[in-house]
Amino acid sequence: MQECSRCHVTIRGNKKACPLCGGPLTGEPEEEVYTRVAKRRISRFGVVKCAAFALIVFLAAMAALDMFKGEMYSWMPLAIICAVIGFLDIVLVMYYRGNPLKVISWEMYIGTAVSVIVDYFTGQHGWAVTWVIPSAFLALVIATVCVGAGLQLSLVDFILYLLFDTVASTVIQGLILFSGVNRFRYPMIISFFVCILFFAGVLIFRWKDFRMASSRYFNM
Repeated sequence: MQECSRCHVTIRGNKKACPLCGGPLTGEPEEEVYTRVAKRRISRFGVVKCAAFALIVFLAAMAALDMFKGEMYSWMPLAIICAVIGFLDIVLVMYYRGNPLKVISWEMYIGTAVSVIVDYFTGQHGWAVTWVIPSAFLALVIATVCVGAGLQLSLVDFILYLLFDTVASTVIQGLILFSGVNRFRYPMIISFFVCILFFAGVLIFRWKDFRMASSRYFNM
């Protein structure tokens, strides 16, 4: 048993200090008399509920500001959009946190959509189309390869992510290029062809991995 040098009382269990005076203990500790109750950990659903409540509070605050002023501030639509996108991002991270590649992909697409919306509400300067979208697709391909290599995954495990990113890059950037919306086209042209050439190289030199991945997920 342990004994407090100040209170001169014996204490059962394994304590770091005297529970009465906080003084030092002497003697040999023994096993705990009572079973320790594990601290409750917040679950994924708990995090989502907290985020949902925070979003509701924020939206209520925006509505209150609107009522006080009689009209919305110019920055309020953008703030509301960012808050909703942030909530969706938290939901995705909690749902897919066991799959970092899926989280990265969804975050990139959500971030790109937010940039386009922000650009639209701030005067349509075109920076989202000119710089954000091309950079996002290149960054997504690089991040997918780096995460796959860092987690020591086989190419079979993430080659379909690269395929989806390449298809999305080709369709989205191709439509923007041919529609003439982008005034400064060089970044998007570079991103467009780099993504296509990269995956073409993967198919040519790692065709076996692509077939294995296709047979695993699509029974091809």
